[in-house]
Amino acid sequence: MWGYTAVSSIFYFLDQLGYEFFEHVAFPNVFEIEATSLSQKFIVFAHACYLSGYFVYKNKNINITEYRVNIKEGAYLKLSIGATILALLALKTPFSQLSSYLNIFSTICAVKYFGYSLSHRKLIIKGFLYFTTVLLIGFLSGMKESTLFPLIYLGVILYDKYGVKRTSLVFFPLILAYFYFIPTLNGTIREAAWYNNKNAYETLSSLDNSLLLNKEKIRSVNWAFLSTRLSEISMLNRYLESVPARRPYYNLEIYKNGVLSLIPRIIWPSKLSPDITAQQRAIENGALIVNSPYDTTSAKPQTVADAYMSYGYLTVFITFLCYGFLVHTLSHLLEKKLGYDLGLSVLFYSLFSILSRGGCFENLFNTTFYGFVLIFITIHIFKKLNYIEKNPIYLN
Repeated sequence: MWGYTAVSSIFYFLDQLGYEFFEHVAFPNVFEIEATSLSQKFIVFAHACYLSGYFVYKNKNINITEYRVNIKEGAYLKLSIGATILALLALKTPFSQLSSYLNIFSTICAVKYFGYSLSHRKLIIKGFLYFTTVLLIGFLSGMKESTLFPLIYLGVILYDKYGVKRTSLVFFPLILAYFYFIPTLNGTIREAAWYNNKNAYETLSSLDNSLLLNKEKIRSVNWAFLSTRLSEISMLNRYLESVPARRPYYNLEIYKNGVLSLIPRIIWPSKLSPDITAQQRAIENGALIVNSPYDTTSAKPQTVADAYMSYGYLTVFITFLCYGFLVHTLSHLLEKKLGYDLGLSVLFYSLFSILSRGGCFENLFNTTFYGFVLIFITIHIFKKLNYIEKNPIYLN
């Protein structure tokens, strides 16, 4: 999360200096550069607090896990397909939130199966076709994360399997090509699928060759993506300008919203959507301008913004100290129970992916709490499926 936050903001900084890529096209925006400098101070401070919380205590090395894992790598295909089916079924129930966890779990299992198939010639075609299908579904969803995440996870597996030099020759050109084309393609997909309600075939049909050959359009869209949508520092600037100068600190209000988001809608049917309460903060502080009631633009504060708006440096310190401690505790818990491969590389990122990128308090509280509950439900299901068994020599 912090590497992404630190690196991605450079494009916004260059944009405010008057550059488009490496060409100087305008005068520097001195006011916004000063605002960005202040925002970076809060980001660095939050990072320091996060690391302090993460390393507040040192765990003992884990030599023996609580459960022995019996999942063969080939079984990840079954797990991926099963999770996809369950995710679709969950959408029809009061527990539709489960679908997001299951979709991430399904994607990770698909990538692991593809990585496994590369070492088994008979399975390569099947593994490649399934992985390609996962990427296509993610592409049609209009969410860039649905395609970028599988590629990054595949890169991690390939680096482990083939080493840095061999993997880099393929992986880096692939990622560069991805970031060159995906902003333009993703915008077209969203326009067709999200706003014009086109089906998958119609959405794909809207992608013609001229779109990919229009270098000027790709250039302008890419710079807009890199300088604004890739980083949320411009929004953080607006929050710092607004609070407390124009709007008093929220004190415990945002934390209260986060706690209230834990109440299931089946118990509280009239509960406001967490996205609505979070987006309201963006609107009232000028980080999001809504031009009409039909405007579909969406934006929510990041974790550092919500922490700052509560009560400045004090709540940033407390929030990120707890954030680092929480990440450390949850990752250690899963590794202690299920080991590194299943516990960390699969389940931690399936249940707590939000902790790697942050989010508004409503989504952060809700997703993390129910992810913690799902640890024990998942362990119970795995035991029933004989994928894990209690380790008789495990010592607490």
